[in-house]
Amino acid sequence: MSTRTKIFISSIAQDSLRQLRERMWDILRELGHEPVLFERNFGAWDSHTNPVQKCIKCVRESDAFLLFIANKAGTFYEKPQRTVTHMEFIEACARRKTILVFVDSAVKAEYFSKAKWIIDEYVEAYKAETSSFPTASETVSALRSAGLSSHVDPYVWFFIHDIVGRGIYFEELNLAVAPDWKAYFSDLLRRGIQLMPFKAAIETNERQLDQYDHFYDILSKAIVNVNMTGFRDLKAFLESFQRSVTGEVVEHDYGFVKEPVGAFRNCSAVTLYEFEDDRMVMLGKTGFATGEDYYLLDNKDAYVALTYSNPEPDDQVFFRESNCTFYFCLRLANHVMTFHFPCGPEWNADKFMASKDSVIRVIIEKNALAFELARMLIGGMQHGD
Repeated sequence: MSTRTKIFISSIAQDSLRQLRERMWDILRELGHEPVLFERNFGAWDSHTNPVQKCIKCVRESDAFLLFIANKAGTFYEKPQRTVTHMEFIEACARRKTILVFVDSAVKAEYFSKAKWIIDEYVEAYKAETSSFPTASETVSALRSAGLSSHVDPYVWFFIHDIVGRGIYFEELNLAVAPDWKAYFSDLLRRGIQLMPFKAAIETNERQLDQYDHFYDILSKAIVNVNMTGFRDLKAFLESFQRSVTGEVVEHDYGFVKEPVGAFRNCSAVTLYEFEDDRMVMLGKTGFATGEDYYLLDNKDAYVALTYSNPEPDDQVFFRESNCTFYFCLRLANHVMTFHFPCGPEWNADKFMASKDSVIRVIIEKNALAFELARMLIGGMQHGD
């Protein structure tokens, strides 16, 4: 018995691709598979669902993703800084779908001969000047005045650059010469483009959540009235937090879709530094921590000093490429508590620079209760002094 493969057909709804999309629909149905195409078996008539969310949902429920790119970009959404088609592609990558990409032959040739190098040079110059990555809008604006073909929307170059950066191979598409699509897909599908649809399951225990909220409310009100004068065993105190603080997958949130960009492991070390005069003095450490006994506040290489001396008293996250570790610094009134998170080899300085906001958000969200408890206990001790 053959398995029906659900294949999402994606492209900009431009006239030059309309006939191709329709032809793909017919061919895939003839081969006994289940094509998914906007305005054929889902679309604008479903007024109760956001059309972008509906597209993303259909990608998620499909087994394979078929993408055609010509010279138009489609609707750009300002908040996620992506087009709908690009977000569909990101969702397919995030869900590890089988992905087949076809790019107009002339567009492909110009990308590799000119656009790719223009984007690379612009990004490197931007990083050197700002220590951050340009947004899609900024990159597209730069491409607009870069002397590339005017009939190609600049965002198309940005989109293709992302595809290439992910290491995804794409085929050449010649709209003037129709290949034997039926033979191509018949062979490809026979060789195994059959994936089980991703089934996401989220279980929430509402009663436990209510209990946590109630406990937190009581603790936050009571702790400021407790006089704590110090630690019985500082190392054991820090070790209890080291065991409680855990790793997670970092995702970039595009609004309609979220894309995994890397992961970090459970906390491997904790340190606690206290402010004294012109320096941060170590009170204790656990695990693999190798910090110095103290750091002067003007030491620009010391994460605890940078965090404490920052005019904005916020928590900070740093990345050291030499040992591939995130350092989360919890900023307290007179202390800085650091949590060390080993991360995988996929991380480097550029990836961290591009994902820093997502990293700190995930670390805090994953370990919010532990961090808040540390803040309350050490803050309560300071309150009681």
